[in-house]
Amino acid sequence: MTPSSESITVAPAPQDSAWPPPHIWETMSAADRASWLGQIQRDRARRLELDITETDLRRRRPQGDLQIDEDNQEEYREPPPEVKPLIDMFPGVSAALLTRIFERKLKATELIRLKEKSVTDLDQEDRVFKMTESGGAVGFKKTAPSLKDWGPNPQIWTGCFLTYLAAIGYLFGDKYPKAIPNMLMFMRQILDFAQTYHWSEAVLPLALNFHQYILDKGELSTDSYLVTAQFREKYLRHNLTLPAKSPPHSPAARPRQARRARSSNNETEVCDKFNTTGCLWEGCKRRHECTVCGLGDHGASSCRKKK
Repeated sequence: MTPSSESITVAPAPQDSAWPPPHIWETMSAADRASWLGQIQRDRARRLELDITETDLRRRRPQGDLQIDEDNQEEYREPPPEVKPLIDMFPGVSAALLTRIFERKLKATELIRLKEKSVTDLDQEDRVFKMTESGGAVGFKKTAPSLKDWGPNPQIWTGCFLTYLAAIGYLFGDKYPKAIPNMLMFMRQILDFAQTYHWSEAVLPLALNFHQYILDKGELSTDSYLVTAQFREKYLRHNLTLPAKSPPHSPAARPRQARRARSSNNETEVCDKFNTTGCLWEGCKRRHECTVCGLGDHGASSCRKKK
């Protein structure tokens, strides 16, 4: 649908971040405005189609996978034989969490629970406490982690994802030999995106949602771990790019060049070493003369004229 002439001439209200700032809109020609508005409409249609696909995949998941307290229900359950050897390999990861990885029930947002913790953190990782009037303490289930919990850069996500890869490799490496290489390529893509786009606002939501999209499809050994164009267009927007880095300045470069120019090894220069400690270099072509009196039989350090 071609935007109307009125919508092209009047600056649009900033309905979302896809709209250009007013000062940019005013400088655009009618053709540029029409092209911009048309692209926004196409992007919205694609995002809507992708949202419908994601919703449909989640609707088809077994209901048991969506229970909030499922990990608590599995906490005291005997881990499967395949999981028991991993308990000692991953001392900071609970047996229940390893079981969820083995049973393919782990959600992408739960990767943060694979973050390395201290011993005291492990005891309190899932619960917060509130004192009662009688002096006792009541435990409450901790709320789900937010994007802020992942930090301002890829460090936490990368560490958690590598731990997840290690567990997947131990559990499914023999059956699905392509799983780990494909997931490593996915991680490399995410880290490459983080060099161009804001982590918390663009790349992290892309990483979590695309990973969950693959988990919902139920595929482990798949080439689908390469981020699709639909996901890139949805999350990696032009207004979320990182500011350009200015080239590093080297203020000391110019003085070094000047020194090299002044100390050229030719007859146009007076030898500094001759005038201080004495020059014994046979290849020296600088003039061996006193900088005080101009004679060549002695240097400035032994010149009597200055005395």
